[in-house]
Amino acid sequence: MWPRRLEVSKGKADAIVTDYSENIRDTWFNPLQLVLSVGIGFYIWAVSGALRMQATTRIVLALMAFVGLIAVWLVETSLLTRLIKLPRKEIASKMAISWVPLFLLPLSALYFSHRVSSAFLKDNPTAARVMALAISLLVLTAAGSVVLKLLLLWRRADRFLVWLERRAIIFLWAGVALYFIVFVALVFLAYARFKGFHSDLGQYNQTLWASLRGSIFWSTLEETSPDSYLGTHISPFLLLLLPVYAIRQSPLTYLVMRSLALSLAAVPLFYCVRRMTGSAVASLVLAGAFLLHPEIVSQHFTSGYEVVFAAAFFFAAFFFFMEQRFGWFMFFLVMVLSVREDFIPVALVFAIYALIRRRSAIWIMAPLALFLVWGVVANLIFNAVIVHYGFNLYYGHFGDSPAQMAKTIITYPIYALEEIWRYHSSYLYNLMLPAGLLLPLASAVIIFTLPNLALTLTRGQDISAAAGGISHYSVVVVSALWLSLSGFIRIIQKRAVAADVSVFAARSDIVKGKYSSLQCYGLQGRVAVFVSVVIAIFVVGTAHLWLYYLPFSQTPDTAALSRAVDMVPDDVSVSSNDGRALSHLSSRWEVYEPLLWDVPEEPDRLPQGREQLKAEYVLVKPFTNPHYNDAGAFRFLTEPGSRYQLLFDEDGIRLYKRN
Repeated sequence: MWPRRLEVSKGKADAIVTDYSENIRDTWFNPLQLVLSVGIGFYIWAVSGALRMQATTRIVLALMAFVGLIAVWLVETSLLTRLIKLPRKEIASKMAISWVPLFLLPLSALYFSHRVSSAFLKDNPTAARVMALAISLLVLTAAGSVVLKLLLLWRRADRFLVWLERRAIIFLWAGVALYFIVFVALVFLAYARFKGFHSDLGQYNQTLWASLRGSIFWSTLEETSPDSYLGTHISPFLLLLLPVYAIRQSPLTYLVMRSLALSLAAVPLFYCVRRMTGSAVASLVLAGAFLLHPEIVSQHFTSGYEVVFAAAFFFAAFFFFMEQRFGWFMFFLVMVLSVREDFIPVALVFAIYALIRRRSAIWIMAPLALFLVWGVVANLIFNAVIVHYGFNLYYGHFGDSPAQMAKTIITYPIYALEEIWRYHSSYLYNLMLPAGLLLPLASAVIIFTLPNLALTLTRGQDISAAAGGISHYSVVVVSALWLSLSGFIRIIQKRAVAADVSVFAARSDIVKGKYSSLQCYGLQGRVAVFVSVVIAIFVVGTAHLWLYYLPFSQTPDTAALSRAVDMVPDDVSVSSNDGRALSHLSSRWEVYEPLLWDVPEEPDRLPQGREQLKAEYVLVKPFTNPHYNDAGAFRFLTEPGSRYQLLFDEDGIRLYKRN
């Protein structure tokens, strides 16, 4: 049976056509929207040109962006006109203005995050791939623009915000649980596919494995001191993980604890933001945005670095600092410092921040004393344990000692800035972009980013090159940025209240009409939610930064590597130049890898000597790593009279056994 034909009166049809024509005219001829549309078209033209596409393809992409943006504005204008009942021309103008910041930040990542773009496009910048990324950012911008306007202008938004405010805790824990489950599943997949995790994970696992057997902080993968993890980092917190690690002694247990720590960091952050802004909805949005920050997501797939445990402790310490509960504040501050010696300056910054906030003497002197005592103890341990100090490897471009480095930076500031920009410009951009670039600078909390950020920026290596502008050293930096954003929101709230008296009172007719819903949820709450949603849009817009890490693909030698690892017995010594294998083979007393012993400035970089590479089992991949002299280190495998027998050879993975 055919469907019945719709009957539409001529007058109604004319009204629909007229309404649609006016919508097109008001949007198409709006000068601001027209300028932005043309600008985005030229932007796509520039991006495609930087990727060396053909002229015809570039023209097609630019026209598609231009026409697509006009189409999005038509839909948004029609939607908001029906919901808000304001004049169409007024809505079109307001939309064009509000879209400017949403365009500048998410879309800029496509051009400026060049390393990430090349990683995302896999060095094959086809028109389809570039357009997919551009369209996703445009769709995100459009969705964000609609959401923001609905939050501000739609009457029913108040009802939803109040409902969500009352249930924010439930959504918080549900979100944390979902986030943990999803990323633990991805971590398991990455580990099974030998993707992302290398020998550093093996070092952490061996340290926990040996400590559980009485050899505290034992590690044969340590590069600066023989058989002790303390030669690299002072991390007493690792010992607190032993009861859980004892349940299942595997690198996966440690990885699960890391993902759990990252997930739970959202909880104290939620309470910090709510304490500063008064809005549970804004706190929920910012907590979710924090967990999706590229620098945070990447931590699930980095090689076991213990820095991830510091985020939750740092947020908790800051919360109890605001609450002026000294005992709990000091407890969590000690926990921050126990994670790693990199975080010792956090105690000093808390002392400075307490001085800024005009706290009593105990709030200043206690963190300061903790900073001094912990710093002295850490240096004593390093001096007692370290045999081969790797300072030149990381900071040699500024000098051969910390004192010389400080002198160089002070006396030659232009050179220091040039070096920082040369190595870390991409890292800085990708770090600050999700936070709105300059927005966190408005709050004094930004000082908490300085110590760890300084350590990263003074390194003479592009630590983010392999990961598209992402660094595992940024956990506390991002945490401090998010607290700074909360401070920024508080500043905007105070100014909005002042503006409310002068602007909204002067337009009482609007307050009584379309904008009366502002008084329901509260102006300060609206402001907090608005800014937090903008930040969330920026964060989601940079999601392509961490696509590099997702384990949805695997290298051709994965199956061969898995079979070779399974052939190695549990109770034998093993060495390898493949860090992926070492993480799987680290639950044993002796596991070795060739380190950076071929560095001219540090010829004795391998403290345990090359002889220990001659383990009972040796697993090697092709000798292609420019940082290792692999061929020289493993020459003993194939030299005349070698005692090693080849057991396995497939897809470049070879396994030898000593006779």
